[in-house]
Amino acid sequence: MSKVQVSLYARNLPNVAGLFKGTSDPYAIVKKLTQGGSPVEIGRTEVVKNTLSPTWTKRFIVDYELGHTTFLSFAVYDKTDKGDKPMGSAMFNIANVLAAKGNTKGKHAKGGGTIFVKIQKYEEKGTLRLQLKGIELKSTEGLGLGILTRPNPFFEIHKRSISGSNWDLVHRSAPVKNTLDPVFSEAVIDLGTLCRGKLDLPLFIRIFAHDKKGKHEDMGGFETSVNGLVAAKNFSSTQDINQADLASAFTLRIGKSKKEMGQVVILRADLIGVATPKKDEESKRSVPAAAPAPAPAPADKVPVATAVPVAPAAFVPQAPAPAAPAAFVPPAPATDGPPPFVPPPASSGPAPFVPSTESGPAPFVPSAGSGPAPFVPSAGSGPAPFVPAAEETEPFVPPPPPPTFIDYVSGGCDLNLCVAVDFSSSNGDPRKSGTLHYFHRNGVEKNDYEMAISEIGGVLAEYDTDKKYPMWGFGAKFGGEIRHIFQCGRKTEVDGIDGMLFAYRQMFKAGLAMSEPTSIDEVIKTAARKAKTNMSNAKICGTQAYTVLLIITDGQLTDFNKTAKTIYEVNDAPLSLVIVGVGDGDMSGIKYLDNLKRDDRGIVKFVRYNDHKYSVESLSATTLEKIPDQLVSYFMKHGIKPNPPIQQKEEDIVIDDADDDDLNPFIPFETQGGGGYGGPGGGNQGGRGAPGGGGLGGQGGPSTRNMGYGGQGGPGGGNYGSQGGPSTRNM
Repeated sequence: MSKVQVSLYARNLPNVAGLFKGTSDPYAIVKKLTQGGSPVEIGRTEVVKNTLSPTWTKRFIVDYELGHTTFLSFAVYDKTDKGDKPMGSAMFNIANVLAAKGNTKGKHAKGGGTIFVKIQKYEEKGTLRLQLKGIELKSTEGLGLGILTRPNPFFEIHKRSISGSNWDLVHRSAPVKNTLDPVFSEAVIDLGTLCRGKLDLPLFIRIFAHDKKGKHEDMGGFETSVNGLVAAKNFSSTQDINQADLASAFTLRIGKSKKEMGQVVILRADLIGVATPKKDEESKRSVPAAAPAPAPAPADKVPVATAVPVAPAAFVPQAPAPAAPAAFVPPAPATDGPPPFVPPPASSGPAPFVPSTESGPAPFVPSAGSGPAPFVPSAGSGPAPFVPAAEETEPFVPPPPPPTFIDYVSGGCDLNLCVAVDFSSSNGDPRKSGTLHYFHRNGVEKNDYEMAISEIGGVLAEYDTDKKYPMWGFGAKFGGEIRHIFQCGRKTEVDGIDGMLFAYRQMFKAGLAMSEPTSIDEVIKTAARKAKTNMSNAKICGTQAYTVLLIITDGQLTDFNKTAKTIYEVNDAPLSLVIVGVGDGDMSGIKYLDNLKRDDRGIVKFVRYNDHKYSVESLSATTLEKIPDQLVSYFMKHGIKPNPPIQQKEEDIVIDDADDDDLNPFIPFETQGGGGYGGPGGGNQGGRGAPGGGGLGGQGGPSTRNMGYGGQGGPGGGNYGSQGGPSTRNM
């Protein structure tokens, strides 16, 4: 279980204040939704007055476990005295946001505008109790002296971004009315949010005069750090509000001329849950830090990732002549291994079933002072020996925690997914109902291979940035020759889950003969070479890469011994294997592969599909159970630390369209239909909701299963899923 920190902002929301009533005052309600659980409100942001593009400072800490589908819904309202009005809503999958560049995504809100969410790893770093006082502030209103009117000052704290090129808002105070000498309320600020626990991280504190229309007047600011605030507070000789020592005050400055706009005294700056700053640092006078360093100019020549061969080029066949298919001409062998073979297309239906009885060799099991006694002075009658006072020692600072999967993903580590499917004869004749590759005549229901591709491939694909995947097959003959790896479809990489399914189905029109032996060795070796190539190219570009190979099989491998040796040999590649067993056959051999390790690092995770067939949540959690630790162990073994989190510019953030099946957060949750269990041969994943509400979901019956979260919504409500039909599985 990890903790993540959620922050959000919105742009161009609709103004729902009403005619002649000014601009809306937006705030957001945040709710957490997990599969099978009820929505839970985790908090509300502060209200930001008179704006349609609010940046909320409140952060939300959420428990999150990788592999467990978790959504966050954000409902934005206009705060009014006569009842709050909805302004827009959106829902995000935490996994989607974590996998996005910069851990940030946007979505067009229902109702208008765009909602942005940023999710980062959170670690407890302690808190800062802070209180500020302004002295003789200057305002541009009322001749700058507050003669005609006095402002309502408030302050904001911004932290230096990770890139160092800009500032991120982290705290906003409440305004103090009608004064040029404001005493601001004490604030308790989380140090993880404020400065990522780095007490010397530059902070910028700026004071504004509050304006009802949202056009707040800049009254100046100063740069410091948490250590600077603590040092200034300790330097002051008194905490009496009326006699605060101005020698420790910060001067507010504004504009290029650095015009003085008053002073700020630190009345309180206490650290809780962290070590006290060193005395020599406390005595130093805090001065503004240097401006963010400009980005370095690009070099004359930027290194370009070279095209390192991943594997021998796949054979791409020509279309057959009308009279007879063209003869297969194998490609020239390469030096680093056999190529994925691309079978020729055919114009007719499924190929004849060709069983094989070949077998392989027996299984392979990989081998595997004391120091001097302390001095004890003898008792004597003379004076006691001089014992010098012990030197003051620095408090012990524990080492930082080891990096996590989220650290590497946040730093831009690219996860690449490859998929391999078993076409061997042990799967049965695909023309016969009940076999694993059988295509249902209704064109809707999926076989077990299609379900595994959709569900498990979908889980792993969340973390693949480009959504393009190599798709391979094994265990089939083309032109009488057994192929242990061949390309599925006409492209070396397919697009998304739909592309995987299309390429898989096309193979049964390509003239293959399902055969034996069943070997995954060449698939594993090819994936390992590709993983190393991806990592080498990423290193040239200053990034990182890791590869996950998804193998879907009936488990009837011919030579577990040889496969174990192959897995042992590729253990040092940046690679994880997820082997999914479909059907009811004996899979004890694959379970043996699951426990293989080399230098305490394993790379295999076995998932028996039928054990999780009716629980997407369980399937997702089991699939991702080992990958995070396997990824971290590889990078730690090679001394590779996570890159700093990526800072994404707003214009570069990926913005998704509003989803029609998003749960409407404005619907009271008590009106949601709870769903029901479908009968044999039919049923809905979720029941029909009450009027005004949507169905939250229930379990589908045998022979049918919905992948949506709920059933049909009631009158006036939205659907949070899809309604199932007899003998169908709805995606």
